[in-house]
Amino acid sequence: MRRRVALSLLAGLAVLMATASAADAASGDLDTTFGGDGIVRTDVTRAEDDGFAVAIQSDGKIVVAGEAGIGGRNPRFAIVRYDTSGSVDPTFGNGDGLVTIDFSRHDDFPYAVRIQGNGKIVLAGAAAYNTHDSRFALARLKPDGSRDSKFSGDGKVVTNVTPSYDWANGMALQPNGKIVVVGSVSAGPNNGKIGVLRYRPDGSLDPTFGGDGIVRNDPTSIYDDGFAIGIEDDGQIIVAGGAGFEGPNERFVALAYQPDGSLDPTFGGDGKVFTDLTPDADAPFGLAIQNDGNIVVAGGAALGDNTDPEFAVVRYQRDGSLDPTFRGDGTVLTNFTSGDDGAYSVAIAPDGRIVAAGVAGNGGAAPRFAVVRYLTDGTRDSTFGSHGKVTTDITPAFDSAWSVAVQADGSVVSSGVAGAGGRHPSFAIVRYKP
Repeated sequence: MRRRVALSLLAGLAVLMATASAADAASGDLDTTFGGDGIVRTDVTRAEDDGFAVAIQSDGKIVVAGEAGIGGRNPRFAIVRYDTSGSVDPTFGNGDGLVTIDFSRHDDFPYAVRIQGNGKIVLAGAAAYNTHDSRFALARLKPDGSRDSKFSGDGKVVTNVTPSYDWANGMALQPNGKIVVVGSVSAGPNNGKIGVLRYRPDGSLDPTFGGDGIVRNDPTSIYDDGFAIGIEDDGQIIVAGGAGFEGPNERFVALAYQPDGSLDPTFGGDGKVFTDLTPDADAPFGLAIQNDGNIVVAGGAALGDNTDPEFAVVRYQRDGSLDPTFRGDGTVLTNFTSGDDGAYSVAIAPDGRIVAAGVAGNGGAAPRFAVVRYLTDGTRDSTFGSHGKVTTDITPAFDSAWSVAVQADGSVVSSGVAGAGGRHPSFAIVRYKP
């Protein structure tokens, strides 16, 4: 009898604790329905694995693309699909939720992943990175993870733009199935240019874009790089990049292209807009387009030595002007630590709130995932985390979020690396409550 009473009391206590825990859960807390504690790590190889990009399927499954085997003999594309609970999806790949793709004997990695309306998965990045044969690399997978033979015959495409270093950083999908990627061409300390390439649905370059599918722009006389890309409802293509890397005035640059690849003069007068946030180096890495067509760009401000780098978010109106309804001047800086903080990705929630993710404390004792959520006017959302900010330590080594997406219910999903510099760096996915 005593045992039954004790069990009954324990059961009641468990219910009360679960109820209290649910009641105490707040926006920005780790979502314990995901992997048990809100964090999922995946080792693809025994070397370093890094989850550079994340996308959410229409059924809620999570696709993370990154590089497997960094520093090993065969670094390559790696794609892992998870179900909504954080378990790897056995219907993807060979039953283990994993697909890897080789392009070369050198360093191959995807920096971007997108899901087409038909469920196919498109990836873009680099093949043979950091060699003189470095080039744009794309792949398309069927929903089950097998390579799509309708895409260039084997599901893979490589494009040499120049004899020097070329690679893709960002990608956007057009409603007609065309794929637009942005990156750096002829990269180097003095001659890098922003390259935008458009592919037809079969993987061939689209000659209606720039004459041969390739458009190069050189906003400054020194190294420029295109990092992120989005497409407006009218087909206008928006690119965010870094202008003047390694120079005295490194800054944000936004470019707008017409559907034929020419710069759009309705944007900034000549298709280009420069934005200086600090006297030090400023660079954008993520871009998202709102439902109203306004453009949100996120990156880092004051990235020079002996400074205090911060998250930087800028919002432009359709004509390229800074949006005065966003914190008064179109820009907002957010500090997490006295070390190096920077945003690498930005997403728009279904309700219009803005989420940026990156790293807090880089260069310090415990670099970690960092996420901030803003209201539509650019003020930090006080209902999320601590005054709009959340940081997550996964390992004692280097942890960083590289990409962020928002689910239909407002949950925030961020992918990156856990434990870089440690013994077993791995894909890391963190989900925060809406």
